[in-house]
Amino acid sequence: MKNKFRILGAILFGAMLMTSLTMTSCKDDEPDPNAGKTDPSTIATANLVAYFPFDGNGVEKIASLNPTMMPNVTYINGRRDKAYQGASGAHLLYSLPANSKLKTLTSFSVAMWFKSPVVTGDPEPTIFEIGKSDDLNWGNLKLALNRLSATADSLQLKAFFLKSGAIWEPQHIGFSKRVFTTNVWMHLVLQYNETTSKYMIYKDGVKVVTNDAVENRYSGPGEIPLGALAFANADKINIGAWRPKTEGTATDAWMGWFMGNLDELRVYDKALSATEVKALYDAEVTWVE
Repeated sequence: MKNKFRILGAILFGAMLMTSLTMTSCKDDEPDPNAGKTDPSTIATANLVAYFPFDGNGVEKIASLNPTMMPNVTYINGRRDKAYQGASGAHLLYSLPANSKLKTLTSFSVAMWFKSPVVTGDPEPTIFEIGKSDDLNWGNLKLALNRLSATADSLQLKAFFLKSGAIWEPQHIGFSKRVFTTNVWMHLVLQYNETTSKYMIYKDGVKVVTNDAVENRYSGPGEIPLGALAFANADKINIGAWRPKTEGTATDAWMGWFMGNLDELRVYDKALSATEVKALYDAEVTWVE
């Protein structure tokens, strides 16, 4: 009888082993969903100075920055994995290390998946900011949304960047177009090129046609090209809110909270070429987390 049990046990063990090997083999044979694709993080890697994937947390991946403040922040299913969900009172705040490349940007590209409701009435939301310790309102680089009428079916993107010491030191740019649709995921790249003194916007890998007043940037009268930016007293990264609002130094109604979504936000220390922008978009829409 014992021999029968031993034989039966050996048969059962062999069957379990074969099943396990078969399952392991099947798993190993599953195709890699990213085989033959380009990882977005491999594009212009040498110039990538900040990367916020927002995959369930606010950790920045290049310098391993953790937010020092993150009240009311939540994450939802995004364009890729999770995404930042804006809300009233929600924001992320980071302190910049002394050697941060974000403090000395002379050109830039900010790339991100972006979705927002229409902005009307008083609130003017901050999306992303490289702060300035002695100018909590505008900082050194700010991306925001301008206010429109309640019937608007698109968004007006606002950019601010600084060339400290220039006659026209602050550069304020607002631009609206129907392609900036409300409540729809868009891949945006907003950039400034110090060599050409041009500000440009790309949507879904394609350059958006603006106008000379938007694209060509000057440092003063006589159409002197703006050239390299010069930040001053850069100290913080702020996402989703105005610093005076979050630091309790102002309660102005127009300082609105960003109510939309952000995903895969990347900052480069150069203006990406049109080829790089298209490659980044193509990689973003095909890569699987």
